[in-house]
Amino acid sequence: MKTQSILFVDDNKMVLTILERWLEEEKFHIHMANTPKEALRIIEQHPIDVVVSDLLMPGMDGLAFLTMMKADYPHVVRIILSGHLHTQSMLSAINQVGIFKFLTKPLELTETLKNILYEALQQSERNLFAYHAEQQFANHLSAFITDMMKITDQPYVLINHNHLVMANHHSMNQMYPVGQSLLHPVHDGIHLAAHDVYIARQELEHYTSDLCTINQLVFKDTILRVIYFH
Repeated sequence: MKTQSILFVDDNKMVLTILERWLEEEKFHIHMANTPKEALRIIEQHPIDVVVSDLLMPGMDGLAFLTMMKADYPHVVRIILSGHLHTQSMLSAINQVGIFKFLTKPLELTETLKNILYEALQQSERNLFAYHAEQQFANHLSAFITDMMKITDQPYVLINHNHLVMANHHSMNQMYPVGQSLLHPVHDGIHLAAHDVYIARQELEHYTSDLCTINQLVFKDTILRVIYFH
């Protein structure tokens, strides 16, 4: 398992020096930057899991920097470190960035602070796992849609796990319009009312008949099914 990393960003070099010495025995890598610009260079060169940034710095301020972090590195956990009071509008903006913790200066070098950093590293692991899961699902979905598009002239209906119609071939629009539920009113399965056909839930995964064939994509809690009509 890789060693995780925390990046501290502060224009006060003394703060960074104290933190570096205090955390040198911990089980994570430490990176230090005096400016957001320097921090961005570090992030491009090293995998970073948590960023602890001062809020008010010359040039690009911490809020603008963390906004960039949220957009470009969404799995990285963001922590603000500041010794200044903030207006309600500033606090609202901070909430929009998605801050894990707000630490005030002067920092109290206690076990509580270390626990916060380790909690942030754990959250980063969860974020990264979720990000990879989303990417994997996107790849599966892309392949699924590509297969659908190969049969452009064949009538189809795309339904989700609740059996709601999400898309259809234009020839199916009157029979099975988008938003319609294909859930059978009594039994556990779908009802193709326009064709007077019932398909039980346990048959949906590998269903084929003279009328239609069903292909499905299953990824975690997401199920998409495309019904191809012959």
